[in-house]
Amino acid sequence: MNRALTCIGDYAKSPFYVDKVFVNVYSAEELCYVLYENAFLLERDILDMRLAEWIDRELGLKDLARDLYVLINQNASAASFVGTILSYVGYYSGEEISKAESILRMNVSMSVFEKWKAKADFLVENKHYTLAIHEYERLIKSLPDDEATLKANVYNNMGITYMYLYLFDSAEECFTMSYKTDNNEDAYRHYLTVKRMSLSDEDYIKLIAEEEESYRLSITLESRMDDVKRTFDRTDTARSLKELFELKNTKEGNLYYEEIARITHQLKEDYRDIVLENEQGTNTEN
Repeated sequence: MNRALTCIGDYAKSPFYVDKVFVNVYSAEELCYVLYENAFLLERDILDMRLAEWIDRELGLKDLARDLYVLINQNASAASFVGTILSYVGYYSGEEISKAESILRMNVSMSVFEKWKAKADFLVENKHYTLAIHEYERLIKSLPDDEATLKANVYNNMGITYMYLYLFDSAEECFTMSYKTDNNEDAYRHYLTVKRMSLSDEDYIKLIAEEEESYRLSITLESRMDDVKRTFDRTDTARSLKELFELKNTKEGNLYYEEIARITHQLKEDYRDIVLENEQGTNTEN
């Protein structure tokens, strides 16, 4: 969040222990961070009188505590309770608060494993790809045998996440496992997508010619790829790249190489960020 934040309330002498995530919090901002980042794991028992009393006594936020007392007495939803805290403290934007409330409302009908998958999906949505992969892997190890459909969906989403990281071999393995686990057609289509991007035209044609199912799904895939290409060709990025490549063999060719160097440098920086996030996520788990 690229904005200045003013901390509110006192810094607690005695922390509040959030048992769902096994962590102590000492301030309103820490509490908001824990509630937001773990919204997928929260249930109605977050409406805890002890939490409201802690906010009242330790943080000195009596107005917020009073609102929470009312919500608890009214047997309100977890979404309302958490949303009230997030809105009062102002640590997150209105859009982010709405997203957290939506997650909490959705939690009501979800199993523990579905919540776990939703958390990993949320990490992907926010571009925390390596952390998401860790969550998917842990979930797959924990899923019972009778959760074949969910396991297939997890493998499929993990494969998509690997594609975001350009790790196509790993993505292919995930899509293959997804299809083997529950005949997930989307996963097989994604598998063909990886093959379409990695094989020569000749080898790809041989692949889809071997099975009728592959050929059928490849028709849909080619149509989608054409749509994506047409959409991309209309973007500012596509126009900028076209103009850049046109400079290569002109007297201003040095501009081409300078821009290519800048883009390459940015990609390297992005990769370093991913590696750093991966190391931090691994250290947190340990």
